[in-house]
Amino acid sequence: MRASLLGIAAALAFLAQGPIEAAQVRDAIVRDGAAEAGARQALQAFMTEWNTADNANLRRAINFPFVTVPGGGALIIDTRPEDFSQDFDEMRARQGWDRSSFDFDSYTPVKSSPEKVHAEIGFSRYRADGTRYMTSRVFYILTKQGGNWGVQVRTVAASPADLDADERAEIVSGARQAVLDFFTAFNAGDGEGTIETLNYPHIFMTGGGGFSRAEDAGDGPRPNFAQMRRVENWHMSTIDSLEASIVTRNKVHFELIFTRWHPNGTRYWTVPALWIVTRAGDHWGIQVRSLMPATFDARGN
Repeated sequence: MRASLLGIAAALAFLAQGPIEAAQVRDAIVRDGAAEAGARQALQAFMTEWNTADNANLRRAINFPFVTVPGGGALIIDTRPEDFSQDFDEMRARQGWDRSSFDFDSYTPVKSSPEKVHAEIGFSRYRADGTRYMTSRVFYILTKQGGNWGVQVRTVAASPADLDADERAEIVSGARQAVLDFFTAFNAGDGEGTIETLNYPHIFMTGGGGFSRAEDAGDGPRPNFAQMRRVENWHMSTIDSLEASIVTRNKVHFELIFTRWHPNGTRYWTVPALWIVTRAGDHWGIQVRSLMPATFDARGN
């Protein structure tokens, strides 16, 4: 039953019925001001190098592997610096592009930690005569590698102007079901069931800077439930909050908090995360998961 996602009674190892929004766990979300400042500087460097229209320069502002999420189930993954190339000549020919700018007044960190920042920012594009011809928003995951902040994931952050409330709700409902189905399969110990809720290629980023990719279902990632039970004494996982933050017609960002529990009803790990769910054809699937450091961690206890 999907009620297994909805909460845990305070002292008993059974699941409570209730809406998913009725969170059972609320830890203080810790922000990292130094990281947010470092990420902002990385965006400034990215835009400076972008406007040189020189890929060799721009690669210096990027951390690799670099991922672009266009939606619709597609991912562009540039594993090495030499794999990345932006076609500035095509932008000039088709758009009349001359330069771009970020609106740093709109810079909005969503989550931050010493090694990673999720952030949104507005941008504009201009022609040579100074005319602004495009304004939108973009979402970035910025990471710190070898002491250097850089852009590692990018995707559009603006909803379509003609997306009305009813269509938005329908889209969010379809994407949300993929997340619910993942947790249902996870709590059933059904590894293949979790795989069915994903879209590929699939990206998983840990709170400590880890990065892994799966090209297809053969690559997983499949949870090791036996190890989790043996090492962590895991019993089940619950969703503490699940909020759609960015919605397009083929992509939804969910700000997610989840908790793992012992059989005696005590929690031992609570983690905030971003999950990007995309629609590939008729299939809504989780395609990018980016975890932040745990707000509660008693895994060694």
